[in-house]
Amino acid sequence: MIKLDKKTNTLTRAAILLAVALVFQFVKMGQLITGSGINAVLIIATQICGLPWAAAIGAITPFMSVVLGVNPPALIPVVPFIVAGNILYATAYSLLEKRSKIAGVGFAALLKFGLLYSAVNYFANVKPPIKVALSFPQLLTALIGGAIALVIIQVLERTNKVE
Repeated sequence: MIKLDKKTNTLTRAAILLAVALVFQFVKMGQLITGSGINAVLIIATQICGLPWAAAIGAITPFMSVVLGVNPPALIPVVPFIVAGNILYATAYSLLEKRSKIAGVGFAALLKFGLLYSAVNYFANVKPPIKVALSFPQLLTALIGGAIALVIIQVLERTNKVE
């Protein structure tokens, strides 16, 4: 068995997680599944790869959703806010996870929701369907994705697959 150094191992994990996030987008399973899946990836990446890698994944996925046709071009004005929301989600979790992973997910979900809700209602000029998609469903998908991620992280920790 080939033993990889820590940097190569982290890069490999981050690349796999980015690929998983892109698969969620590419197969177009609807906002609930896609959003929850991507949010799960962001929390897992934060936990096992570190915040910089999670932030990179969080920055890449919103652009790819437009390129892949998952989201319509009308969403382009809010892509920077989605990027910021993803990075905020990962950052908030990163800051709180040592005290409580559950509280980290909950607080991160509230912050992401608050940012996106404010963006579509006060800063970006978007049509009502986009306002709806980027409001309360964001809270739900962030909480669901975070919960799924915590289960996966627990399994990985129990099987000694992460440090």
